[in-house]
Amino acid sequence: MRIPITLLTGYLGAGKTTIINALLAQNPDRRMAVLVNDFGAVNIDASLIASRDGDTVRLTNGCVCCSIEDDLGTALDALAKSPHPPEHVLLEASGVADPQRIARHAGHWPGFELDAIVTAADCETVRERAADKFVGHLVESQIRAADIIALTKSDLVAPGDAESTTRWLHSLNDDALVTDAPHGRVELALLLGPRPGRPSPPAMPDQPHDAFRTMHWVPQHPVDTEKLSRLLSEMPRAVHRVKGFFVDARTGQMTLLQQVGRRFRFSAAPKTAAPGLVLIASGPDMDLARYHLAFESCQSTVPSERV
Repeated sequence: MRIPITLLTGYLGAGKTTIINALLAQNPDRRMAVLVNDFGAVNIDASLIASRDGDTVRLTNGCVCCSIEDDLGTALDALAKSPHPPEHVLLEASGVADPQRIARHAGHWPGFELDAIVTAADCETVRERAADKFVGHLVESQIRAADIIALTKSDLVAPGDAESTTRWLHSLNDDALVTDAPHGRVELALLLGPRPGRPSPPAMPDQPHDAFRTMHWVPQHPVDTEKLSRLLSEMPRAVHRVKGFFVDARTGQMTLLQQVGRRFRFSAAPKTAAPGLVLIASGPDMDLARYHLAFESCQSTVPSERV
């Protein structure tokens, strides 16, 4: 199974480092590696540092923070060959980088795959930057590439300005989830995806994320991937992530499903993985019971070819 990479992008000063600092201060539910451009900009609490070796810092919460310097491939190879490779990688892109190019490069690197593109957007300045004749195209491309847009510094503007900025962001990328990121805090299950087979961590109480809801589904039979693909392609925008394992009815193989927004994929999973999917959605009108039944209907009554 390949290691998922979440690409964190956004223009200069958008708050990417603040998001990374908030992540490192948490207790992730998986073994993490964070690849950053400017190691000196990351403010790691000294009490969290377990060891330091050159441009690599290991934290007591299981995270590893590394500087990628100028060679992303070398950094990824080193992570893959380490005695305890990460279960997830958060990759910080340069503020002036094209996220699609990096996503193609990192997402196809041997042993890795792209999980999602998360774009940090500064609520105070993003529209001004997008109107700039020199950097506007880059800023808009970062927004259009996103699966998730983390709206930073919304606490520094009037509520009406934050709402109008959100509408403007959706005008550029209607498929992306726009979520507030006060002080860089983004709900872990949104940033990295839910951990299959385990309940998602609760939202932080001081975040305006109280509308997020989680559904767990454990298939009792093999799943028809064609039916499941149709269901996933028809998911409303309120469904932000779906992730988990199931047995493919056609092949009899354990399969990993990962969906972010409208994009989803199936890949091989360890035979020892336990069936179970997690769905994260938002909005009080989201009928999770209906979708639970819809997932149930994707199960196949025809025996799989092999087990």
